[in-house]
Amino acid sequence: MKYHYLFVFTLVSILSSDELTLIAPDDTPVTIVRDEYGVPHIFGETEVGVFYGQGFAVAEDRLFQLEINRRAAEGCLSEIFGCDFLEFDKYIRGTYYTDEEKLNMYDSLSEEMKTAYEAYGAGINTYLDSMAMNPQLKPYELILLGIYGIHMGPWTDLNSLSVGVFMVRNFGMFGGEELTRLGELQDSGQVWFDANRPINDPTAPTTIDGGTVATPAEWSYSGIYVRSEVIKAIEAQQEEIEFLKIKAGLPKSFGSFAVLATTQKSASNNVMLLGCPQMGEPQEDEVQINNEVELYCPTFHVGGMAIAGIPGVIIGHTEHHGWTMTSGISDNIDVYIDSTIDTSYSQYYHNEEWLDFEVFIDTINVLQEQPEIYTHYRTIHGPVFSDDLENHQVYSYKMTFWDKEIDMLQFFHDNWKATSLEEFEQATDNFVMSFNMHYVDQGQNVKYWHLGLFQDRTDGVDPRLPHNGDGTEEWGGFLAFDSLPQADGTDQDYFANWNNKPVSWWNNGDNTPWIGEQHVTDIKNYVGTITEFSYEDLKATPYNINDHGTYQQAFEFFGTNIIDENILPPGQSGFINAQGIPSQHFDDQWPLHLAWEYKDQLFGQGCKIDGEVEASVPSQFCLYQNYPNPFNSVTTIRFDLSEATNVKLAVYDVLGREIAVLMSSKTSVSLSPVGVGDLSGEYKVEWDANNVSSGVYFYHLQIKKGGFISFEKTEKMLLLK
Repeated sequence: MKYHYLFVFTLVSILSSDELTLIAPDDTPVTIVRDEYGVPHIFGETEVGVFYGQGFAVAEDRLFQLEINRRAAEGCLSEIFGCDFLEFDKYIRGTYYTDEEKLNMYDSLSEEMKTAYEAYGAGINTYLDSMAMNPQLKPYELILLGIYGIHMGPWTDLNSLSVGVFMVRNFGMFGGEELTRLGELQDSGQVWFDANRPINDPTAPTTIDGGTVATPAEWSYSGIYVRSEVIKAIEAQQEEIEFLKIKAGLPKSFGSFAVLATTQKSASNNVMLLGCPQMGEPQEDEVQINNEVELYCPTFHVGGMAIAGIPGVIIGHTEHHGWTMTSGISDNIDVYIDSTIDTSYSQYYHNEEWLDFEVFIDTINVLQEQPEIYTHYRTIHGPVFSDDLENHQVYSYKMTFWDKEIDMLQFFHDNWKATSLEEFEQATDNFVMSFNMHYVDQGQNVKYWHLGLFQDRTDGVDPRLPHNGDGTEEWGGFLAFDSLPQADGTDQDYFANWNNKPVSWWNNGDNTPWIGEQHVTDIKNYVGTITEFSYEDLKATPYNINDHGTYQQAFEFFGTNIIDENILPPGQSGFINAQGIPSQHFDDQWPLHLAWEYKDQLFGQGCKIDGEVEASVPSQFCLYQNYPNPFNSVTTIRFDLSEATNVKLAVYDVLGREIAVLMSSKTSVSLSPVGVGDLSGEYKVEWDANNVSSGVYFYHLQIKKGGFISFEKTEKMLLLK
């Protein structure tokens, strides 16, 4: 892959620049414009362009985080952090995929997704090339690694795939705790076990109201005994892996919350969404796992939350719809106990015959120590994660999503291009991990789904306890998409979720009890008591339940326009220079976080070039965001002109009624453009809103040339008295 520069010398001053234009690998220009919080708004003529720009921008902001993410996803942290991380690397090598398997997964991607991965990686590598030429662009952390002779190599397509698989598992993989549950049963007895670890808890609060009581079922267990000390050792190992994950700055499975308001609930009769994913507790001096981006090209326009290493937007909105996700917590991993022929990994028993283990040998490089040779195994059920060979037992994970995580990554690309609820729902059919999906759109649709691929439990095995690996307790099939919990705005007037139980009849499995029960009750106690729920009430939800998201987004959809605000504490950039000084955007959103405030997402607030491609760069004509915004009574609206033309600037309310005409004439020199002696430049027009009530308004600029509309654009503003 070759890398293209518009001007190489512009890369020297990139860290102080608000705007940069590069040439993408397909020879098209891509412009990266950063707003006052350093968020990149990326505009290109092709998908290759915007993904190339995103790769470059995320490398500029979070190059070391990219390196950590790919090393974690591929089990290579010991090379930079030392032997303390060997247990983590072994877990990744043993329970994820080989390079050959990842290549097969990559080959199954659509050509569009492959293009995205290639362009994204090319953007990262272009930044790496510029960093090699300009040492001041190198993050402090990579300088420290260089002391040990460790250097960041080129980014590959498989790096992005590895990070994608790692992240969707991190937030969508649940269960696998059957040995812990078995230990509780063995120690406390059946009566205690059924009372404290119910398969279905009828008292747990649900996101979907009503529903029938769960149908009782007859469950069985083979009776295999596992030694208590073995179970405790496995639990300690799992706790160590979680500790190392956090120590490395990787996301923690922490919980997330969301609110959807229908037109019946909303004071403005417009649908609204609040999304608050939680990936650890934000800290002022720590880089958050999330970053923010806007991507615009002729085939899609999307903005919101991204993760370093994965192209595109994970949570956010398009011009048509908005969405957020919370972890579903439903059981999609089962533990199988396989019996060995002796006290070694020679053979295991299945379907009345002895089978050979699949054997994998990996070399793990360790900082300042000899490489570790690590041998791990798989049975027909899946990867072996632990054993008690003295008693001829090995323990394997069987996953509903094995070799299918790539389908989930395809969802995001399909989602950005969806133009209807039906198209979005069709894309969600690719969801194999356990997530709650929350959706609103310009058609005033609201919908909630509890998504994932789950086994249908026709095997009859108690879902809290391990399966016998001898072949007598194999899975049946999977639940159909249509049978999963889901509801829309015709079913109830709002939805609240905090990783809690989706609906009354849904069973949980071994990972009981449901988390977030008190939290979702707190949300319902707040939202449910407000009859006419406003956008300000929506934004105030975190404050009223005393909890933040690591990224927060709030939307109100008007049918043609969107109010969109968000916050990403502590800030957009994770860059620390050679002197140890962080970027000005490292923590500039922290004051907003402390004050429970949001910022304007600035989605789609660019100009039109040649009447076709929109971009946040000045051109012949441009309409800017008003200031101040929000405002009290008086605000200023700015726009650019380069020639005499017919202009109409008007203000409309949320119902589309014209409130005021601020300009309607053929412009002339007498308009006195600001700071310029001829007709080109910036014009300022004030709107005095003393005679109208507080609320959301829209201002619309229309320019005609030769009797035809050559440019028009609408922006939103908020009047607060």
